[in-house]
Amino acid sequence: MNIRFQPPAPATTCPRAVDAVTLTDLAQVFDPFVNLVRLHHPLPPGLADYLDAAHASGALGSGRRAVIDAGSPPPTGALPELPGRDTVDADVQQLSELLADLTGCTRVGVRIEVLDRAMCPRWHVDRVALRLLCTWIGPATEWLDERCADRSRLGSDDVMTDASGIGRAAAGDIVLLKGELWPGNAGRGVIHRSPHLDAAHRLRIVAAFDAVF
Repeated sequence: MNIRFQPPAPATTCPRAVDAVTLTDLAQVFDPFVNLVRLHHPLPPGLADYLDAAHASGALGSGRRAVIDAGSPPPTGALPELPGRDTVDADVQQLSELLADLTGCTRVGVRIEVLDRAMCPRWHVDRVALRLLCTWIGPATEWLDERCADRSRLGSDDVMTDASGIGRAAAGDIVLLKGELWPGNAGRGVIHRSPHLDAAHRLRIVAAFDAVF
């Protein structure tokens, strides 16, 4: 891909979430009427096994944070040296390069969060331009259709007006979310939340990527 950021004209209609079929389709995020694009993306073989082993050993802790050159793996020593680490390195390289292609950035902030509870359980918006999320283990990000939300109640438990408006990603999916700082998107950032964990899903590991300019 070689898609560069072009500030869109301010949108005047209700933003929506769309599904991509190919990596190239992620460029739909430039549509001013789209504020979330999700691409079904199977987890690379061996990635979950590596993360399970790293978590079980305690070596992964609560996660890792780093700023990397787009298309580069995490720094040496950032992740435990266990069989399968190359699979995680390759996924970080691919996802950071993808965000760089979309935004034109050369540096990417990477957060790998290891969670035993919902990190942001309330519906909220992010003060970022564009964020890429990929859940590696456990339930993935949820978002709320604009028609089923009352933005005046953001920060409370009363944002959702209709539970049928909840959208859910799956582990491995690539999710692009527009935030409040995307040009022309103030007051229209994706309303989303971290899923609740339960007895069947006690662990969630998610990777978040942000452009650094």
